[in-house]
Amino acid sequence: CFGIGCKILSGYDYVNNDADPLDDHGHGTHVAGIAAANGLLRGIAPDASIVALKACNASGSCFTSAIEDSLKWCVDNSAQFNISVISMSFGTTSLFSSYCDSDPAFEDWAKQVNAAAEKNISVVAAAGNDASISGIASPACIKNITSVGATTKADAIASFTNRNNITDLLAPGSGINSTYSSGYATLSGTSMSVPHVSGAFALLRSYMKLQ
Repeated sequence: CFGIGCKILSGYDYVNNDADPLDDHGHGTHVAGIAAANGLLRGIAPDASIVALKACNASGSCFTSAIEDSLKWCVDNSAQFNISVISMSFGTTSLFSSYCDSDPAFEDWAKQVNAAAEKNISVVAAAGNDASISGIASPACIKNITSVGATTKADAIASFTNRNNITDLLAPGSGINSTYSSGYATLSGTSMSVPHVSGAFALLRSYMKLQ
């Protein structure tokens, strides 16, 4: 079900340049389920709707321009679809010890993130899985992004997670069972931590609007 009245309201595929953002990898379905699944498994915000923007191909490689276009799509369509959170479970192999907004490679991303912040949209991204204690991946290093590392189910810092002094939060990211391309799968990583935070943000935003 895709469209108005469905769980997934809308979206776009910037990899194949069409209006069908079908997940042909599995990772996107897994993180979306953590945030908002409402079936046999329930996500953090099970009543939340989703818009799906496809910026990565079937092998999991993501494209700089597609990410920028996806961010812009969310900003431009935020009022129509009541977008309150952008959840990004991907990152670069390069790590940053400080904010990376002025890095030429990520200036355009930072502009779109800042535009989202101006529309009161929370943007959440993964710190990465290199076990670094001094650097985190981009786009998590952009100042107006909530950067998220991972914990285990024992509330310990996961051995694989990146984290440093610009990391904002840690959230569950080890052995997380969620929706997948065909059924369910258990995965680990800061990718899994991000939608825990995104779902929580969606709940908080909904609560504040009701108040």
